[in-house]
Amino acid sequence: MKIFNKTKKIILIWDYDAPIGQINATFPYNFDYNTLNKEKSNVEYALSKMEEYSIKSCFAITGFSAEQGSLPFNFPDFIDHISKKGHEIASHNWKHEWIPFFTEKQNRKSFERSKLALERSIKHRQEVIGFCPPHSKPSTWIRKGAFSLGDRALWPFFKMANLENVLKLLNELNYKWIRISLNSIKYKTGFKNKNLTGKVYKYKNMLILENFYTGFDNIVQEYILHSTNEYYIITAHPAMLSKDKNKVESSMYFEDFLNKFANNSEYEFISPMDLINHNI
Repeated sequence: MKIFNKTKKIILIWDYDAPIGQINATFPYNFDYNTLNKEKSNVEYALSKMEEYSIKSCFAITGFSAEQGSLPFNFPDFIDHISKKGHEIASHNWKHEWIPFFTEKQNRKSFERSKLALERSIKHRQEVIGFCPPHSKPSTWIRKGAFSLGDRALWPFFKMANLENVLKLLNELNYKWIRISLNSIKYKTGFKNKNLTGKVYKYKNMLILENFYTGFDNIVQEYILHSTNEYYIITAHPAMLSKDKNKVESSMYFEDFLNKFANNSEYEFISPMDLINHNI
């Protein structure tokens, strides 16, 4: 079990969409083969930088990418390489499906197959217990007072548009944590301010990692430096690690982020699995 030594903990989660994710996340005319090679090289760059700073993170990867097949669509050996570097592997669903649109049976199949494929690719070095919903959907959670028209397939017309039903299904399949992004009525009305980098809490045997920020720019850096939260959840995409300094996920901001926090004795980088093992 990892023993936490520092006050503030940064949880960095990479959404490694891969080719199947790009296909299912963009309009057809946005698909670009060159982006696929760039994304993989950016993963290698991120792995190198994190090794340089001796930090660990989590990679949420589509299960389809872990299946046996051919590059660039299937790369189980590369997923195994990421795992061997000590980073947690989580599921980004089987083929980056938009969960609210699918039936409970279809989602069960996708959640289950993704978990099995990823665990097989990393030689069962770790159990895949984390889930990062593609598109951060659904963000409707009736019990928590969150409702989003952006989910498109709306509850109650679509059962899996309510996060409560997704959590129940994940629990049945032995997932232990989920990253979510939602705006409850309390947040929307200003009754309660939300933490920029989210919070961590337990709900019905599931660890909830709220996430509201993507990237490494000065806004989130200043927030982390001047707030007193215990946890800071950051999402990023390897495909977006460009050299464009105007992008919040640029490599420039990423390196600046590491310089500020990986070398700061007040902070430590942990994975969601560390929280589970620490009985948070």
